[in-house]
Amino acid sequence: MKNIFLTIIIALAFTFANAQNREQLIEKAKSFGALGDDVNAEKVTKQIIALDPKSESNYIYWSNLGTFQRNLGKQEEAIRSYDSSIRLNDMFVTSYANRAKLYSELNMTDLAIADYNKAIAIDPYNENALLDLGMIYVKKGEFATARANFETLLAGHPENYGAASNLAIIKKRLGEYPEALVDFNRLIEKHPGEPMLYNNRADVYLKLQLFDKAMIDIDKALKLKPDYLVAIITKGEIYYEQGDFKNACKYFNLGISKGFQRERIATQMEKCQ
Repeated sequence: MKNIFLTIIIALAFTFANAQNREQLIEKAKSFGALGDDVNAEKVTKQIIALDPKSESNYIYWSNLGTFQRNLGKQEEAIRSYDSSIRLNDMFVTSYANRAKLYSELNMTDLAIADYNKAIAIDPYNENALLDLGMIYVKKGEFATARANFETLLAGHPENYGAASNLAIIKKRLGEYPEALVDFNRLIEKHPGEPMLYNNRADVYLKLQLFDKAMIDIDKALKLKPDYLVAIITKGEIYYEQGDFKNACKYFNLGISKGFQRERIATQMEKCQ
C-alpha cells in the first residue's frame, strides 16, 4: 500500500514539476520572441513541445515555431510546423494565415490563396488574411477580386489603412477618378504625413487635368520624402502633360539616375533625346 501511495506522490510531483518547467519555458519563448531572438525562441519552443508531445495546446507552439523558423529562412521546416499545428487544430486561423504568407513568399500563389480562404472561412473579417489576399489579387491584376476583399475588410474594420489605401488605388486604376479622389481626401485628412497618398492624389488630379492641384500634392509628397522615386516621375509626368518637356525630362532623368527603370517611361523619354 505504501508503495502505491509513494508512486502516486512521485507521479504528482513529476507532473507538477513538468508543468512548472513548461510555464517557465513558455515565458522564456515569449521573451526571446519579443526581443526578435528567433534562434533561441525556436530552441525553447521545441523544448516546450517536447515536454508534453501529446498536449492538445501544442497547436499554438507549433504555429509559433513555424513563424520563428520562417524568420530564420527555414521555409520547409516552417511549413511542416504549420502543418503540425493545423493537424492538431484545424480551426486555428493564425496557422492558416501564417502558412499562406510563407507560401506567398515562396511564390506558391495557389496554395497561399487556398490557405487565406480557409482562414477567412473561419474568421470572415480576419484583417491579415483579407489584406494579404487582396494584395495577391492586385499583383495578379485581378482588381475586382482584390476590391471585394478590401471592401469586406473595411466592413469589419473601417479604420484599416492598408485596405482603404489600396481600395482607393484600385478605383484610380479602374478610372473611377471622382470616387478615388473622395477616398484619398479622406485618407489624407486622417494620415497627413503619408507621401504615398499625396502622390496618388496628384496622379488623380493629373488624370483629371487639374495640373495646379496635382503639382501642389506632388510637391508635398516630395517635401515629406525627397527621394520618393515614384513621386519624382509623377512630377515629370505633370510637366509632360502640360507640354513642358524641358522640366519633364529633368525629373525623368533624375528618377532614372536614382534607379527608376527607364523602360517604364520609354514613350515619354522620346522627348528627352
